[in-house]
Amino acid sequence: MHDTTRDRLTALAAIVAALVPAFPVVAEWLQFALVLQEQYSVTFRIVMVVGIIAAALVTVRALRGRDRVLLVFALAALSYSAASLVASAIWGLSSVLFIVSWVLLFVFGLLLVVRTRTRTTTGTRTGTAVRSTAGAASGRFHRVTAWAVLVGAAVWLAWTVVQPVLFTLWIPPQDALTAVFEVPQAALLVACIGAVLVFAPPLVRPVRDAARRLWETADVR
Repeated sequence: MHDTTRDRLTALAAIVAALVPAFPVVAEWLQFALVLQEQYSVTFRIVMVVGIIAAALVTVRALRGRDRVLLVFALAALSYSAASLVASAIWGLSSVLFIVSWVLLFVFGLLLVVRTRTRTTTGTRTGTAVRSTAGAASGRFHRVTAWAVLVGAAVWLAWTVVQPVLFTLWIPPQDALTAVFEVPQAALLVACIGAVLVFAPPLVRPVRDAARRLWETADVR
């Protein structure tokens, strides 16, 4: 019971850490940053602090459990939140932290895909249930979410390399400029949603099991 509760708390902290990078994207799309500048600035800092705390908790759990995949995710989330807080104060440090977070998020997606394939094969051979990072689900659903993290992170990381070269050789028209910048933002959102779904099963499973028990024991007339 203690381990199950700890898994759920870890999953909750991981979900919070995964949602933090999605906050600026959604806020920009909804124009919160433009309309409510002062309120957004304060809210942004609070969200990043929450992200640092959540990522730190996941980091501790990953170190204790010797879960390298979970540790990579925690460090990616921690780097992103820290970089966002120091962005205006120490530009050089924030740039390094952002790059670290982009690379680690990509590595996290890659390790997820590899772990999913390995454990799916092992589970098929042994006939036993397969568990993955932070008690996440196995099977087709987990494979889809793992690939979502990998593809989203890959596009987001590739954009950081392509953007300087692209704008050196070609400047998109003004009408297309906004759409071009939306691509990495959308990719980051996809990666965040994928990470949330990876960690969600330990929190959803009790509700699903309770509903199943109620359905099985219900007196259907």
